[in-house]
Amino acid sequence: PALRSVADAVGAILEWYSSVHRGAGFKSRAATAAYEGARESIRSFVNARPDDAVIITRNTTDSINLLADTLPEGTQVVAFAGEHHANLLPWKRCGATYLPVPESPGEAVATLEAALRSLPAGDAPHLAAVTGASNVTGEIWPLAELAGVAHDNAARLMVDAAQLAPHAPIDMTRDGIDYLAMSGHKLYAPYGAGALIGAPDWLLSGDPFLRGGGAVKLVTVDDVVWADLPDRQEAGSPNVIGAVAMGAACDALARIGMDRVAAEEGELMAYAKERLGTIQGFEHYRIWPADHPRVGLMTFNLRGVPYDLLAAVLSA
Repeated sequence: PALRSVADAVGAILEWYSSVHRGAGFKSRAATAAYEGARESIRSFVNARPDDAVIITRNTTDSINLLADTLPEGTQVVAFAGEHHANLLPWKRCGATYLPVPESPGEAVATLEAALRSLPAGDAPHLAAVTGASNVTGEIWPLAELAGVAHDNAARLMVDAAQLAPHAPIDMTRDGIDYLAMSGHKLYAPYGAGALIGAPDWLLSGDPFLRGGGAVKLVTVDDVVWADLPDRQEAGSPNVIGAVAMGAACDALARIGMDRVAAEEGELMAYAKERLGTIQGFEHYRIWPADHPRVGLMTFNLRGVPYDLLAAVLSA
């Protein structure tokens, strides 16, 4: 559900909604200011670098597909087999290498390093695509270490932060994350917006992911001059309401403090594990050691009880 402050922000902007970037009237200027303000709230929330592009998209899936479409020709992509579909399927068009699910954080780092070192030498760039936190088991991945390995091997790191962003602090600058994708609907702003944040050079290569109004400087019947970022990758009338909602959510969570959010979730997780662990037949599914940091997600089975029956009972 939406944060109350997000719903209030949406209610306020609805009275002033207008087309952005293309009008001199007061409402258009007000809507443009709100839309661009949301972009800066998103940038600040993940501590992106000043020169990083912040592209407003529909969701994480849209963000990752956008990046996949703009990769320089010949880019070698490496991902893990346990990724969410949004961070698995878009790379198939690039002939990606998929690594086995690692059994520990250290194995994840070592496996990625070995895979990057084995790629053909040459001028083709490399990209490692990993999750920030598993949407199945909740483990938080060692992003700074993975970024270090990527950079040591002439590669960039792309993080699917859909599951991480609402539950733990993110610092792109500190950890060396080159690209990050996230969704507003995971971030208590379910109004249809997401974001792709990262280095602008790849996002400027070739034609835009979507081609249309707003993404151009000049159009004739025979030619087109594409706009600079972020407009180049935001063709069509943007989701102003969704962007404002997502920006408001980022501001609200920043005021609360993501360290505080993560600490409270940690307490709730410890309580849940203690209580559930007393139930006969309880099986907690995880990949990495039980003490590894994770977001507030617990995947489990009750031995002897069909999973759909258990879900129905819990729901009721």
